[in-house]
Amino acid sequence: MSSVENFKKLPGSLSLQRGTLISDAAFYHLHADGKEEVLHVMYHGIRGTQNVAGNKEKGSASGNSVAREVSNIQMTESAKLLPNSKLLVKWDLRFIDLQHILFASASKAGADKQDEKDFRVAFKDFVEKAKESEGLKDVARRYVRNIINGRWLWRNRSVAEYILVKVSQTIEHDQSQTAKSYKLIAEFNALDYSLKSFDDVSEQEQQIADILVKGLQGDVSSGLHIEAIVDFGMGGIEVFPSQNYLEDKPKGFSRSLYQLNPIRPERQANDNQFLGQAAIRDQKIGNALRTIDTWYATYLENDSKPIPVEPNGASLDAQDFFRVDKKNKDSAFDILKEIRNLDPNSDKGKFLIACLIRGGVYSEGE
Repeated sequence: MSSVENFKKLPGSLSLQRGTLISDAAFYHLHADGKEEVLHVMYHGIRGTQNVAGNKEKGSASGNSVAREVSNIQMTESAKLLPNSKLLVKWDLRFIDLQHILFASASKAGADKQDEKDFRVAFKDFVEKAKESEGLKDVARRYVRNIINGRWLWRNRSVAEYILVKVSQTIEHDQSQTAKSYKLIAEFNALDYSLKSFDDVSEQEQQIADILVKGLQGDVSSGLHIEAIVDFGMGGIEVFPSQNYLEDKPKGFSRSLYQLNPIRPERQANDNQFLGQAAIRDQKIGNALRTIDTWYATYLENDSKPIPVEPNGASLDAQDFFRVDKKNKDSAFDILKEIRNLDPNSDKGKFLIACLIRGGVYSEGE
């Protein structure tokens, strides 16, 4: 097949909708008898000490001559397991048809409309090839590895002694039923799987990946239900849901944790208060699942670490961009311009497939 000229610019308005539907991951206490109990965020007070960098000669962090206060009284939120229990986390995942990914594509006023039309045709052609490609299957397998290795548990994974991940397929049910049904596919010891490798795919992993591929090909019934039983070797300890970013925290308030069905605490309370159910937010799970990019140029130099699929290779962990090298031209913006000639089985093709699943805005100015 002969190549054609690459696009010189992307459409002035180009947005892709996210290809994953991910629920929040809800936390439960799992008791020895199998009983499940909602794990609530707790609002409470603590008395700590002041630990900030400051001028010792001046006596305070701000450099004022006023003596520094030793006590640090704060109200905060935490999530803790009950004694003799394990952490149970549950969430759901489904992919949408790749043909629905292109949300908007339009040229700016006064621009040549033919370029926009040509781009839409090229995008559609690539998606059709991608849906039947080995590249798509590879991307799906990488998502599966990040499900079963428990990467999405974040800090909870790093302090666990044992993690059992159970992957089930969502079963079709009558719309009048409120509860979903699940068929268990496989169970995995998450800590047996590296966070850096996508090799040695098992038959069970491939079976799960095939379900995800069907979803990307248009099967709306191809959903997964994931559960993790996390054993820390002890109960009564702190666990780690998502933490909320607060730009303007109330005075004396330390930390806000993500909750399902949140309850506003009484700020003047002197005793413990139970708030909403602790959970990991869907965006945080999505970031973990798409940490599959090993196709960037400096992969080996970066200790062979996969990074999250981001248009410019942005990594919060490394505080760096790994795909802005003008020499390699491997940002998603650059690769989209090659979409007419792109092989979905190539490294660039796989990265672009993963970017389509991620979604985002790829507009480029005139």
